Amino acid sequence: MTNSFVGFLNSIFVHLFLLAILTIDFSIFVPQKDRINTIPIEFVTFPIEKENNLKKIENIKNESIEKNIQKKELIEDLKVDKKKQLNFDSKRKLEDQIAETKLLKERREVQITIALIQDRINSIWKKPSLGNKNIQSEFVINLAPSGEILSYDLISSSGDKVFDESALAALSSISFITEVIGLDRKYFERNFRSFNLVFKSKN
Repeated sequence: MTNSFVGFLNSIFVHLFLLAILTIDFSIFVPQKDRINTIPIEFVTFPIEKENNLKKIENIKNESIEKNIQKKELIEDLKVDKKKQLNFDSKRKLEDQIAETKLLKERREVQITIALIQDRINSIWKKPSLGNKNIQSEFVINLAPSGEILSYDLISSSGDKVFDESALAALSSISFITEVIGLDRKYFERNFRSFNLVFKSKN
């Protein structure tokens, strides 16, 4: 029994010795100078792939923001351009309407003036009797703004000498066409500075 107890104590001692060897810090036996130079470094691991993914996400966000800004700027530019175009179109349409109104007014005044001139010429023209002949002669008349007849010339003969001479006699009997007096100067220059007058055998 004594031998068993001794063996048990020896076993405990061996186990304690082994435990002491495993747990002892042998760095205490390293010279002090070497121990000071030994600096423990702790590394913080940050996966490169994760960092790259974060950069990509950030880039995508920035690109999205930039695209949204550009899109808004483009929309604003389009709105401004559309507004300008509408204003331009409206202005041009209004100008066209004004020009058309002025043209209609000019045509109306010119037609009235021509009718008055023809009535006056017819009142002094001694038209020869030609039966059923349907002929006409045409003259070009040059006027001054005062209505004075500066010149007139036969440019298209009727083929009938008597008829042409009667028309010439009517023109020579007047020296002024007063119907153009007071007419807008632009209308006069465009329509009566030089104009054609037709004498017809049949109205």
